[in-house]
Amino acid sequence: MVNDRISVGKVKFTQVQVSQWSEDAQKSLQSAQKLCSIAQTQLNETYEDLGVQLPNDLEVVELLFEGYQRQLDMVGQVLKRSELLLSRDVDSVLVEIDSDLNPKLNDLSTILKQMENTIVPDFVQVNGMEGDKRLYDFLAMESTQFIQNNIEIYKQNCKKASEKLNLEIQVLRDEQHKLLHYQGTVQKEYELLGRLQLELKLAQGDMIESKGQEGVILKENRALENELVSLLEMMTNHYDQCKSAVELLSRGGSTEHTKINLDVLEVDSQELDDVFKELKAVSEITSTNSAKSKRLYKQYNEHIVKCTTYIKEELEKIRLFKTNKVPQFLSFFQECKNVFSKCSIVDEELKDLTPSQVYAETISQLVFHYTKFLDVYKTKYLAELHHEQYSFPKKFLKRIEDFINDEVYRMQSEEINHRKRWLDKYEEFIPKEFQLPGEQEIPMVVQVITEGLEHIQRESGVEGFNQGEEKRLLDLMKRLRTQDQGE
Repeated sequence: MVNDRISVGKVKFTQVQVSQWSEDAQKSLQSAQKLCSIAQTQLNETYEDLGVQLPNDLEVVELLFEGYQRQLDMVGQVLKRSELLLSRDVDSVLVEIDSDLNPKLNDLSTILKQMENTIVPDFVQVNGMEGDKRLYDFLAMESTQFIQNNIEIYKQNCKKASEKLNLEIQVLRDEQHKLLHYQGTVQKEYELLGRLQLELKLAQGDMIESKGQEGVILKENRALENELVSLLEMMTNHYDQCKSAVELLSRGGSTEHTKINLDVLEVDSQELDDVFKELKAVSEITSTNSAKSKRLYKQYNEHIVKCTTYIKEELEKIRLFKTNKVPQFLSFFQECKNVFSKCSIVDEELKDLTPSQVYAETISQLVFHYTKFLDVYKTKYLAELHHEQYSFPKKFLKRIEDFINDEVYRMQSEEINHRKRWLDKYEEFIPKEFQLPGEQEIPMVVQVITEGLEHIQRESGVEGFNQGEEKRLLDLMKRLRTQDQGE
């Protein structure tokens, strides 16, 4: 159509003809306006869906997914810190018990067994009326047993607390496993949007510039919109020209000196159907594009909604994990930590040690004392007893035969010093029920009457020796030496 030519028509047209043109132009314009209105609505909806809403939805789901990934990473960090707490404050306690305390308890059991197997005959006891005893019988086992019982309670409590904590940490691990397992489902759904997100990023956030089907539709719609505007303007101008010509002719005027060219109007009227068909074809394309865009948007929106739903469900699980399960674990962990730090022995000098170390140190002291007690009894006490009861009296009697006062005096002095040194060194390890070396009378000469030689004298006088009792003592010493060699 050419609607801007200015010329004077050569052919005379009747008013009826021009009115018909105007009427046809009006009807076509009205139909075109309806089509354009529908097409514009579709164009706007398509742009809103693909150009605005879809990018916004993609941005929202991307931010949501990034937040979900951060929260999932945080779950791993929380679990890692919880496991470090167990390793530092729980496993270390159990390792300490196994590596330090238990060996000390084994040492104690060993020394107690040795003392239980070590005989103390009646003839070395102050009051031997009860017969032979064991070295174990002279220990204050009430306090030792009390300590052992407390240690056993402590070990059992630590074991139970550790087992319960391992169950609790396993609950956290299982929760993390479920979250990580479902992460694959979320990731798979999210990756279905990957192509579109990449295209949108490459287009710097403007969907119309993307290379995908969405961008093609939006670009085509922009061109179609311009074409619809152009065709509608053309039909509007034609109708205005026809309307002006009708008004002019109805007043009896001539178009000769106006811008109205009836020849052109006639040609335009003949082409009006083709123009309308072209406009209708354009509107049909916009309608097709609208249907395509709705299908595309629906397709992506289903994935977006599904992905969003998955993420929100997982975020709720993570929230419950952080606000419920983790605090429960930490609360129980603190209770167990109090169990691990509870010690029945209060000693200011050991305040910087752990309960296991305190117990181990206490047991070590007991083992040291008992070991020393056993060693003194076997290697010192009986030998000293033999020395005082037999060896020295024999020497003493022998010396009497060559009685010289200075030698006797020297011998007595040496013996006094010897006994004093021995008592200073070993007396604390000798139970009060034992005959204590050093309390034996030192032989002396009193008008050539001997005293303190009852262990080697017979009732008939100094010339006889009580070799039977000495033999018992020597046999005991020999038996204990043999027992040590066997062990």
